[in-house]
Amino acid sequence: MSDWYLVYSKARQEETAAKGLLEQGYRVYLPKIRERKRRSQGMVFVDGALFPRYLFVAPGESEQSMAPAQHTVGVQKLVRFGAEYLPVPVNVVDALVSREDPETGLHVPEPRVFRRGDRLRIASGVLAGLEGVFEARSGQDRVIILLELLGQRARTEVSQDEIDRPA
Repeated sequence: MSDWYLVYSKARQEETAAKGLLEQGYRVYLPKIRERKRRSQGMVFVDGALFPRYLFVAPGESEQSMAPAQHTVGVQKLVRFGAEYLPVPVNVVDALVSREDPETGLHVPEPRVFRRGDRLRIASGVLAGLEGVFEARSGQDRVIILLELLGQRARTEVSQDEIDRPA
């Protein structure tokens, strides 16, 4: 099998680029990830590119030129090193494919790891902006934080999606 090459797509046009490249006979790999995102309606699952604006392409036939890929709708450019297209070894793409969920074909992010005593900041909700200390997990996606309020320590339980590490 031939090497893969890296495509830099136009903003939010990874899918368009992938479709156009497939229609031209190229092999295409667009790794995707499912993440929980904060939206106006609350927390939702969103599927997107694992590497925003990047996808992998390989010639469908060994003699197929990569030049037409450069002018495909949605493609900004093929990544080059000097005048040569930058090859991505097959084993890199194979490693990414092997880390996908076999049922969905999506990458799932590793759970966030906090250690007792880590400083955290509440990023959203009624307690937004307050900082505290991680105490424990209280479920799959909830954590207990110790907050310093009015000279006393108060335990509060929040979703891990509502917290960040302080800057």
